Amino acid sequence: MPQRKTSIAEAAAALAQPFTHAVLGQVDDYCAYLSRFEGAYRFHEHAKDELYLVIEGEIWIDYADGPSVPVRQGEAIVVKAGERHRSRADRSALVVMFKAAQLFAE
Repeated sequence: MPQRKTSIAEAAAALAQPFTHAVLGQVDDYCAYLSRFEGAYRFHEHAKDELYLVIEGEIWIDYADGPSVPVRQGEAIVVKAGERHRSRADRSALVVMFKAAQLFAE
């Protein structure tokens, strides 16, 4: 079976609106999603852990009952299952999220 590779630049160019996403790939029951963050997403929580990897720009992870954590280009953060949080970016940022495949269905 041929290997399928993905161009992050092409996937990023196709992201028309903030907080939309493109699937970069799936490994078992986890997916890598590329998303452009700008503004603030709503507070929410998930049943499984998720990881944010900032490719370009800077984001903040705001915890409903705790601090706001800056995550800069080249940095990653894991949000544990059950932690109520939101992501936000003052300016456009490009982020790879590693999430359980069904998380966007919640």
